Amino acid sequence: MNDAILAEQLRKTGNLLDLLNDDDWVRNADEEDFVEAGLGLQPYVDLIQGASPEALRRQRWYVRVLSILLPELKQWLESWQLGRSFEAVYMETQRRLYKHLEQLTSEQQDWIKALLAEAAQALPKEQKVIRAQATTWLAQLFTEEDWNVIAQAASQAIAHDIQHLGQQTAKQTVAQQ
Repeated sequence: MNDAILAEQLRKTGNLLDLLNDDDWVRNADEEDFVEAGLGLQPYVDLIQGASPEALRRQRWYVRVLSILLPELKQWLESWQLGRSFEAVYMETQRRLYKHLEQLTSEQQDWIKALLAEAAQALPKEQKVIRAQATTWLAQLFTEEDWNVIAQAASQAIAHDIQHLGQQTAKQTVAQQ
């Protein structure tokens, strides 16, 4: 959503949900925008109202970066065909990515700046040269320790599923006898 529109709405009524009553806003919302509504939004509004301008700027930066990197990360991990352990691996890689984004090197910061600048150009995906490097960048971002923790998450998920499915099958076999 447009930050200026959100800020103006908060200033006018103090309630972001009032935007949903504005037919022009709803009609003109970009197809890629997501509209969140409901009672669960109030803690978010309270958080925004109490946040410093720097904290809001930093949060917007994270959202912009993650809106690009997370789909790339997911697509990359899906190509590994992890099966039932996919969710555990994806969640762990997300946690690792969040930690790394908090302490980027200057070279990594430069790459992120280039990525965001490219995204602002609204080019077709096939013309996004920097974004095409996302998988390589992510692979280099994660350390050997990261990969070990991610592998442990995968193995634990698989072990849990095997134990659960094995016990479930055994119970069904006993019940059928």
